[in-house]
Amino acid sequence: MNFNRIASFETTRNMSAGEDTNRETSAEIIAATDDGMTLVYTDSPLGVVGLIDITTPAQPAPLGNVAMEGEPTAVAIHGNTAFVGVNTSESYTAPSGHIAVLNVETQQILQKCDLGGQPDSVAAAKDGSLVSIAIENERDEDLGDGRTGQMPAGHLVQFDVTNGTIDCGARRDVVLTGLADVSPEDPEPEFVDINGLGETVVTMQENNHMVVVSRDGKVTSHFSAGAVDLVDIDVEDERAALTFTETQMGRKREPDAVKWVDDNHFATANEGDMDGGSRGWTIFHKDGSVVYEAGNTFEHAIVQIGHYPDKRSDSKGVEPESIETAT
Repeated sequence: MNFNRIASFETTRNMSAGEDTNRETSAEIIAATDDGMTLVYTDSPLGVVGLIDITTPAQPAPLGNVAMEGEPTAVAIHGNTAFVGVNTSESYTAPSGHIAVLNVETQQILQKCDLGGQPDSVAAAKDGSLVSIAIENERDEDLGDGRTGQMPAGHLVQFDVTNGTIDCGARRDVVLTGLADVSPEDPEPEFVDINGLGETVVTMQENNHMVVVSRDGKVTSHFSAGAVDLVDIDVEDERAALTFTETQMGRKREPDAVKWVDDNHFATANEGDMDGGSRGWTIFHKDGSVVYEAGNTFEHAIVQIGHYPDKRSDSKGVEPESIETAT
């Protein structure tokens, strides 16, 4: 299967007439309505989510921005309802945020529910009955050499959803402390996804740990994301040539994004953050066993199409950050 770009969209096109188009703006997380005709993306610098009509995919059309009263960090969609994680933190030590429920058609914010911390990733169940949010409470990378161990700890939040409406008063906070080998006192949940059983898988990137949580908020399994022995890679940047003859042994995966492949398996994009990054992707069984490891094959594929970032050779190489699955 081949994928080819057929169009691009400048985020400034969603600004209203007279707005300053020289302001910083950036699309990061993107989701589509169930019919595939409308895209919603987070624009953290502007504090908005932007909407795009792709009824004609080769001619994407602007639908405007919706102000989020904070920094939107993630968006998930069920039907025509978007669930947007919004960071309103005053500082690293006083994190806060809410989830905004947005009607994509009317562009009206229907609800705001407090999250008790700084949200990162948001996931909606395929049947629309559950929303899970990774509350990262991210660390200050300029403090303590940027290491974990900075309070407050992160956690997972779950909400039941009925006909697109969240029960804000029945928030479930799932404690994730004491699980990881790396800084067990300071979990930093990074990404979440929900399978057909209502189970949420959580990556704790800096902790190099995976957690599976039932829809009623119980931790059903957890395990280290482990490490990979990388061979035939380039670990020095900007030399006269790309030289894929070196190794990194025991390289922690430190996964970012995760997606369920089916109700028992999920795939991770092993970007790395603090100490690791294995330059590839992995399929895990939810019991923790590895059923597939890409090793260096993903990076080699990127090299072959001419997109290898040599300036990242001495760090995390191709740095896979996101992953998507479909059946």
